[in-house]
Amino acid sequence: MTRIQHDRVDHARLVGGESAGYLHHQVEDAARGIGPVHLAHQANGVRVHILTLGWEQARALLNNHAGLTKDAVGIASVMREHMIEAGVEPNVTAVIGGSMINADPPEHTRLRRPVAAVLTPRRVQELRRNVVGITRALLDEVDPGQPVDVVAGLALPLPLMVICELLGVPAQDRGMLAGWSSAMMTEVPEQQQPASEAMAGYLAALIEDKRVRPDEGLLSMLVHTGGEDRLAPEEVLTTAVLMVLAGHETTTAAIGNTLAALLHTGQWSAVAAAPDSVPDVVRESLRWDPPTRNIPHYLVREPVDLGGGVTLSPSALVMVNLGSANRDPEAFGPDAHRFVPFRPRPARSHLTFGMGWHRCVGSVLATMETEIAVGEVLARWPRARPAIAVERMPRNPYLVTNGFTEVGVVLVG
Repeated sequence: MTRIQHDRVDHARLVGGESAGYLHHQVEDAARGIGPVHLAHQANGVRVHILTLGWEQARALLNNHAGLTKDAVGIASVMREHMIEAGVEPNVTAVIGGSMINADPPEHTRLRRPVAAVLTPRRVQELRRNVVGITRALLDEVDPGQPVDVVAGLALPLPLMVICELLGVPAQDRGMLAGWSSAMMTEVPEQQQPASEAMAGYLAALIEDKRVRPDEGLLSMLVHTGGEDRLAPEEVLTTAVLMVLAGHETTTAAIGNTLAALLHTGQWSAVAAAPDSVPDVVRESLRWDPPTRNIPHYLVREPVDLGGGVTLSPSALVMVNLGSANRDPEAFGPDAHRFVPFRPRPARSHLTFGMGWHRCVGSVLATMETEIAVGEVLARWPRARPAIAVERMPRNPYLVTNGFTEVGVVLVG
């Protein structure tokens, strides 16, 4: 592989790491300007090539996957090789398995279809009243007399409750899932592996319970679906793990990122005064500070020419950095690096939910939850201000998701 390794790019920050505010924007935007490929090492020893492409090139790659595969067996095999070379126990997280996120057509189509049938735009809209009710109940518990962390109070529990209700996870078990999920996102073997095993064990037992005592939840439906859409037991389990992680981690980040962006730019009150603008504001937030840092692993199966003498070689693991593409000035104008809540709707759409057949199956639900959460907070407290400067608010250190660990707000009505 022709590879560019630049001293001017903090490669570790392309895969997460400790950070605050918007430092990662500087790293990602600088990386895009310097070159399209940057080698980084995950905390578990896996070597990954982060692609910091412009919007047009990223869109084309995500849309047609030329030269790339999502084959779970191949990806897991390469990961284990890297771990062994790094002296790390070669245990691959439970999310790398037979689910839609790690499969190519026609297997991808079969694995995705039962989930997609539950998350159609029409069915998601049927959930709106319930999402509004959960949001308002959570906000009723907030004490506005002191600074409030809106991540802990709203952004985390809301999507977790929604996805768990959708799956049919008992209410008393949801806190455990949240803890395991956070540990699995770290890529730190000592944290990730025990959490992965615990979540897989819990969900496997829950799946068996649904087999005996079916209900109206998605998990039960996956267990009992027959015909050509029938999933094998291990496919049901991996899909369940994926739904728990993807079903709340990115939405938690999207809610927190949007509220933080409004605080950071001083636009909170202006948007509160124009509630019809919330969908456009959320769209701009998803572009500017995407809740997914890097689209998870692809395996290069044949050489991919990125131009400029840079070629991806077979057997390399690659991830597409979304901040780089979404803040590309050639696609979104010279102020693409700025959050502009009242930005005229651009001709181009952000890539935050992916493209093509791997476009996020839950994108409609995630967007609706974020819009409701942001709108309800602004309606109650239209003059809120940050408890500390947003530049000092800590970020999570994760490889895949990009969000604040806390967003402190002084709530003023």
